[in-house]
Amino acid sequence: MKILFLMTDPGNLKYYYETLRALLRNEHYVHVAFFNIERQAKYMLHEKLKAEFPESFSWGQASGRRSDVWQALCVAYSWAIDYLFFLVPYFRNAHRLRERVEIRIIPSFRWLMTRCPLFKTPGGVAFMARLLRMIDEAIPASRKMKKFIRHQKPDIVLVTPLLSHSGLQSEYLRAARKLGVVTAHCVTSWDNLTTKGALRGNPDFMIMWNETQKKEAMELHGVSSDRIIVTGAQYFDEWFMHKPSRSRKEFCGINGLSPDRLILLYMCSSNFMAPNEKDFVLKWIRTIRTSESPELAEAGILIRPYPEYVDQWKNVDFSGFGNVVVWPPNGEYPLTEETKTNFFDSIYHSFAVVGVNTTAMIESAIIGRCVLSVLAPELNESQSNTIHFNYMRQENGGFLYLAKDIDEHVEQLRDILANGDRMVVQIGEFVKRFARPHGMSQACVPIVAKAIEGLKGRPPFPDPLTFRKVLWRGMLYPLALALLCGRLVTRHRKKQQKIERKSLFRAAADHGGDPLEYIRGEKK
Repeated sequence: MKILFLMTDPGNLKYYYETLRALLRNEHYVHVAFFNIERQAKYMLHEKLKAEFPESFSWGQASGRRSDVWQALCVAYSWAIDYLFFLVPYFRNAHRLRERVEIRIIPSFRWLMTRCPLFKTPGGVAFMARLLRMIDEAIPASRKMKKFIRHQKPDIVLVTPLLSHSGLQSEYLRAARKLGVVTAHCVTSWDNLTTKGALRGNPDFMIMWNETQKKEAMELHGVSSDRIIVTGAQYFDEWFMHKPSRSRKEFCGINGLSPDRLILLYMCSSNFMAPNEKDFVLKWIRTIRTSESPELAEAGILIRPYPEYVDQWKNVDFSGFGNVVVWPPNGEYPLTEETKTNFFDSIYHSFAVVGVNTTAMIESAIIGRCVLSVLAPELNESQSNTIHFNYMRQENGGFLYLAKDIDEHVEQLRDILANGDRMVVQIGEFVKRFARPHGMSQACVPIVAKAIEGLKGRPPFPDPLTFRKVLWRGMLYPLALALLCGRLVTRHRKKQQKIERKSLFRAAADHGGDPLEYIRGEKK
């Protein structure tokens, strides 16, 4: 069969790379369409697939945003429904998640949902969400996107990650649904259903990791259970099979740590999850170095930087701490054989892994290392106030050694050194439940591939054009037109401001002065 897989950028391909290889080996045809090919294109996984399967795999640029009168309304709806998603009591403490969306919505809508007595209640939020869903159902599919899908002639359309604020992928789902093509949302990671926003586009099916995500999809996004396919976490398959390729001495010879000392690994998080993480890590290292345990005080500390935020470590001086390295120095995703080996060996040769809130914690548990974290007040928004972090807590069946402060954290490390990892059994139970629900010995890639193959024979959910939709569409058209005009005016104003700034900088250059001082003088 022919599969059209829509992804935001080439970086998303890492989550389904092995799954696509399995489908291609089964003689299916796959075309991956990216919305932003340039972003993260350096990882070249799409090029590797093309080289391995030149006849059955292709990739290219997806057609951009819809260019009709409904485009601005679609964008406004996307942000508005995400905002409502984070207003429900379930996300009462998720302030940063809500603020990330809040800055992009119309101020009057924000006032309506937070100040107006009729709408700021849970009932008012639910009513507004139903109203927005009705508006979404009435918006017609994009002709441009339908044309793109017709050209590809797919049997099924897959999208990932879908839960992004642009709402662009949901417009393709709308177009595919109108053409009668079966669609599925492939969940990317463990936090997607609770941190990225509301489900849009009404996919026919959802392919996800475990029963926990199934519960999230049903309770938070209103998806019926018959549309959900639980396959396990195919992204983690290789860590169940990977073996160390270097001895501890060889590994330390590469990164510069002392081979005769314990290694403590710190896994950095994204800037959104852990802003100013560098300050926390330096405070953490200072406390470790003052520990009464000689093994901890002299332990090698390996900081693995988040690839997109490695610059914060460029000029940090660790000479006062001794035996501390940032490695790999330029950061890297585990995508190639070399980078996967570096990632695995970093965990394998460490006696413990520490972090704020990152997927690498789950990977560390799979590899068999104890994982620790600290409830730092400055990072509370990324820990206690996020749902997915709580899955790792021991009281919720998780594996995480969680300390209320760094001093308690150091005591936990000392206890692990003295008595071993007491969470071994619970780690195994969590990994089975969260990553391999079909059995620890059952790889997930074949299950996902089989689930995708099984979509071809399943009928898409009907999307008839009803009188109510036509009526709503007619009423919404003036609003869509007004929003589009407002968007065009704003875009023109920003373009003019950019032109003015460039002219002022040129004038400053001509007069040999400071451009900023020249601009301030012109404004006065």
